[in-house]
Amino acid sequence: MDRRAFLVGAGGAASALAGCTDLVTLGDGRVAKRDLPERPADPTPESVAAYVAEYEEVHAHNRHARDGASEVTVDAVATFDHAAGDEHFATAQHAGTAYYEDDGARSVGELYGRPVPYLVAPDRTLRMPVERRRVGTGASGRPPDETASPPLGVRLCNVTDDPREFVVTVVRRSAADGGGGVGGDITDESDGPVLSTTVELDPESAVELLEVTDVRGGYRVTASMEDDGVTGQGRIEVGLPSADRGPNVDVIVGESGVSAWHLPSFEGI
Repeated sequence: MDRRAFLVGAGGAASALAGCTDLVTLGDGRVAKRDLPERPADPTPESVAAYVAEYEEVHAHNRHARDGASEVTVDAVATFDHAAGDEHFATAQHAGTAYYEDDGARSVGELYGRPVPYLVAPDRTLRMPVERRRVGTGASGRPPDETASPPLGVRLCNVTDDPREFVVTVVRRSAADGGGGVGGDITDESDGPVLSTTVELDPESAVELLEVTDVRGGYRVTASMEDDGVTGQGRIEVGLPSADRGPNVDVIVGESGVSAWHLPSFEGI
């Protein structure tokens, strides 16, 4: 049974759901692998979200088909994140069940994948493995009306085939706008940054810096790198609370340089 649905998430974010229960098996009782979907000819937020949801579903199915599963049930969701030119980014997640037969005994394994970023370009689809790092010091201990959940997070994506190194800095804005919002001035250096760390990115992979801070207010996120003497930098201002997801800021390094984006909320599976 195959099912597809298109959703519009909170804030107008384009999202999609894909799901399948596959009972078609090979002669030895193992479930057959499936073909990956074709990239959309007209890449819109809706078509990219639908494509990535189906790709994630088939990717998970095929992994367990290769392991010899006799039945696989997978659902996947995807949310369109942002686009620049002909490069489109989305986030996907899957869950389901895989059944295995061994000498007449049947075992069941629950499937649950963490959200993963995708790049969809005219000549390739890149599913990036993610390393997650909790870089904050934990809950601030402030009153509930001064904190936000989820805390501030930053996702760094390297879509090149070379390793990259970033220096990531997060600075809290002052309360000059009446509450530390995005319109305020940057605090002076004596206050110190909320976060300053170096991140090494493997080729075609991502790192998430999670739980940077849970204190409400405005922040400036800066990610800088140097390549053959040329410096690239992505910088963005973000308010907290922000998107309903772990990372709410995206930094992309590609062949054309570094860019920074706000991420929409992500409704997981």
